[in-house]
Amino acid sequence: MRAPASRLAGLVVSALAAAVGAQGASAQPVDTLAARPTAPVVELSPARTAPSRTSRGAVTRALLLPGLGQVYNRQPVKAPIAAALAVGGVAFAVDRQRRYRRLQRATIYAGCDPALPGSNTYQTPERARLCARALDEYQDEWAAVGSPTFAAVGNSGGPRDRARGQRDVGVLVAVVAYAFQAFDAYVFAELADFDVSEDVAVRLEPGLEAPTLSLRVGL
Repeated sequence: MRAPASRLAGLVVSALAAAVGAQGASAQPVDTLAARPTAPVVELSPARTAPSRTSRGAVTRALLLPGLGQVYNRQPVKAPIAAALAVGGVAFAVDRQRRYRRLQRATIYAGCDPALPGSNTYQTPERARLCARALDEYQDEWAAVGSPTFAAVGNSGGPRDRARGQRDVGVLVAVVAYAFQAFDAYVFAELADFDVSEDVAVRLEPGLEAPTLSLRVGL
């Protein structure tokens, strides 16, 4: 009777051991992330955008109309200054040219009118034709400038020469202003996308003997 009892006890122990092993296996966590398929990683580089303003576009607009290049560069405050210098120079030169022509005709009239002192009485066929036209057409210009004598307007350094010099100054101002505003538009369009890093610094530092200017670049 002892043999069946010991065999029964062995079966019970084996059954308990199997139950404990199955419970331990089921208690282990399951790695759900390992079973999921991983998607490929795609790295996107930032797209390069075209510059908002170009030097060619700025110069073209500046040459078409003074001040338009500054508007294109988003500097509207400078536009009226550029336009005023260029247009003002042209307007001044045109006004002085008109005065110069009036004084020139008045000089011819004063030199041809025998009733005025200082007139040239020497006559040639060419001068006779010139004086005939001057006495017929230039009297209004002569009266508009104050009915001067030939010496008053014909001498070197007189009002006629001054008007011619002022005309030349106006032309020079207009040309310089026109070229400068185009150059200004070109330079600022070139520097529109230029970024100055904060790592670059220029400092004035005191030294043992004299102040020194240093340039520091951080890498």
